[in-house]
Amino acid sequence: MSDPQQFNFDLLINRQRTGSIKWEKYNPDVIPMWVADMEFAVAPDIITAIKQRLEHPILGYTSATDELITATTDYLTHRHDWNIDPQWLSWVPGVVPAVAACTNMIEPHEEVLVFTPVYHPLLIIPNKYSRPRVDVPLSYTEERWTIDFDAFEKAITKRSRLLLLCSPHNPVGTMFTAQELRRVVEICAEHNILIVSDEIHCDLILHENKKHLPTGLIADELGAHVITLMSPSKTFNLAGANCSFAIIPDPELRKQFDAQCLYTIPIMPTLSYTATQAAYTHGWQWHQQLIEHLRGNLTYLREQIASIPHLWMDNTEATYLAWINTAHLPVEDANDFMLKAGVGLSPGAQFGDGSYQRLNFACSRAQLAMGVDRIRTAVDSLG
Repeated sequence: MSDPQQFNFDLLINRQRTGSIKWEKYNPDVIPMWVADMEFAVAPDIITAIKQRLEHPILGYTSATDELITATTDYLTHRHDWNIDPQWLSWVPGVVPAVAACTNMIEPHEEVLVFTPVYHPLLIIPNKYSRPRVDVPLSYTEERWTIDFDAFEKAITKRSRLLLLCSPHNPVGTMFTAQELRRVVEICAEHNILIVSDEIHCDLILHENKKHLPTGLIADELGAHVITLMSPSKTFNLAGANCSFAIIPDPELRKQFDAQCLYTIPIMPTLSYTATQAAYTHGWQWHQQLIEHLRGNLTYLREQIASIPHLWMDNTEATYLAWINTAHLPVEDANDFMLKAGVGLSPGAQFGDGSYQRLNFACSRAQLAMGVDRIRTAVDSLG
């Protein structure tokens, strides 16, 4: 394990010509602040672990070792107060493929519910697999996005069989309370609806007085209705490493999930297991400083957006993704307007609400300031 050290989250790292999806989407004059991967060097202990694994010259098919399973269960115990049976774990190379597998577990005529706006693969996957999708808009109450339970219950029909939940919620940044999650679980249990909870941002909590609550933990005795999906990928900037896992307490449900994944989803790559074990064992000092940096960036961004006419920003409790309201910006296409200003954002329409733009602030303060300055200059030019 590394000696105590300071990690430089303001270091500017050139990612051009690395095949980066984030950086090669636009021309070099555009600052890419869209897709959810961070501009930070991976924790040194993770890099060291990967290098050490590469000293063995064979990268054959690999399964989770006892050491990795222990590191993961210890992580869930110490970070989320969730004591799980190791047998509940199923390893997959990504949360999105796992969501797709879960969607295929229901019959083609059965409905998938989603709380919108939401991470766009949760909107796309039901349609891709010809499952009817029912959108339930979130409610904005007391400066917080939350679940409209009246609308939720009204949306449920006899064909409703799956809820795709995002917790913490991407893109609005809400952390649902224990009471909200428990009510979701109870409603779904009453109607025999399976909950698939995407919790990939669970370790990126920016609200200083809140703690992530796994849906599977809150479900307690109703856990047979919940599949919880987690990953170190967002937490430790390992998005390209393809490492994730499902937590499924119910053995029959886990059997169905594993059968759906077999031959349709690749097994996790060898180095992904290595990165995951190193992250959960040695990555927390790096993570603590990451959270401090992200909190500082969030405070800066809130102050700056509040001073720019026509824009305002929702309260982001978790994730490194700002949800910025551009509804009053006097332009035809806010995303195109920002792009012409030299800032590449994710269009809100992608998530189900065209009145917003999503901005990734997991970068150096200098890059964030440059992006904000470009936005300010462009908006000021409107008069």
